[in-house]
Amino acid sequence: MTTLNDASSRAAPVGRVLDRMPRPSPADLAILRIWLLSRCAVLVLTWPAMFILQGSAKAARPWLGLWQNWDAVNLASIARYGYFGPAGHVIPNQVAYLPGFPIALHIVQLVVRQWTVSGLLISFVAGGLAAVALGRLAELDYAPGSGSRAVLYLVAAPAAIFLAAGYTESLFLAFALCSWLAARKHNWMLAVLLAGAASIIRVEGLFLCAALIVEIGRRAGGQRARALAMFVPALLPLAGYEVYLRLRTGDWLAWLHAEAAGWDRHLTNPVDAFRTAWTAGFSREFTAPVNFVFQLEILAVLVGVITTVALLWYRRWPESIYAGLTIASLATSVWYESVPRALLLLWPLWCGLAALAARRPWTGQLYLAVSVPISAAIGLLFLTGNWAG
Repeated sequence: MTTLNDASSRAAPVGRVLDRMPRPSPADLAILRIWLLSRCAVLVLTWPAMFILQGSAKAARPWLGLWQNWDAVNLASIARYGYFGPAGHVIPNQVAYLPGFPIALHIVQLVVRQWTVSGLLISFVAGGLAAVALGRLAELDYAPGSGSRAVLYLVAAPAAIFLAAGYTESLFLAFALCSWLAARKHNWMLAVLLAGAASIIRVEGLFLCAALIVEIGRRAGGQRARALAMFVPALLPLAGYEVYLRLRTGDWLAWLHAEAAGWDRHLTNPVDAFRTAWTAGFSREFTAPVNFVFQLEILAVLVGVITTVALLWYRRWPESIYAGLTIASLATSVWYESVPRALLLLWPLWCGLAALAARRPWTGQLYLAVSVPISAAIGLLFLTGNWAG
């Protein structure tokens, strides 16, 4: 017969494990509340998308159908059929998408059993983790009390709808922000491994690795050699994807060539890129919604450049490398494309804006007054199946 003392002795180790587990602080809980409320705002936005904006047609799109657009469809196709799946299910140039998100999507779908819901769930959970990490970084690196503001400005960003959709942004941010937070706490091994994971989700992960190398060189001290050596196993998954593409296509740069073939992305000088984007934004060669999106692309490049210059001014060298490489890669393509989405990934922008608003509250208020309507417009464009970057 089990005695009370026996049960207590077995429960003690479990209690010690639970005591050691990290628990959310009140600041973390406040940030999660902002994240959850912002998800409620997205749900409200789907209401007009389903009914008001369907024109005179009586049949509205089903709710899940609102999220089956553009990259979400491509990523789900890769997760379901692979990069070189059966005939009729392979989307041209889809090797441009790195395999991190499709792998996560495939794993979650094994439990959830629905592809669109699985993508939404990944973004919901990963976005909450990213929000907490962003808030902690803002508090640690920028200004005490700025964490909630930084998260608020992120979820109100013009391209914030992509944090909710089955896209790569939320999952990448979760790994990237946790990586940088680990680096700021001198946990170099974990930081490098998380950066390697981010690199198999989006190419910006390589820019994160470049920034992390500089951060390790500045602060790692006696752990520098060991931390830098960790990049070898951390980047093995990305190297494995390159080898896989080489074996299947005979091309070491198949993903880069797919970007050029599918989205006309190839290197050009920044002056020509600006001229092309300006023409797309203000000429009558395109429809009005496309004009609007390209105007936003131009503004996003300007914001990215200002962010990079500000980071250089304040001698935040690692972050300036990350931001500069991110914006340079997009501002030297044939035209500007997906730059507002890339701004979501620049955590120094949101942390810096929060720190500025702590000193000058009107700047944060002005940002919200401008950004929230644009965010709603971009969200409605995406949810109704229109190109939104």
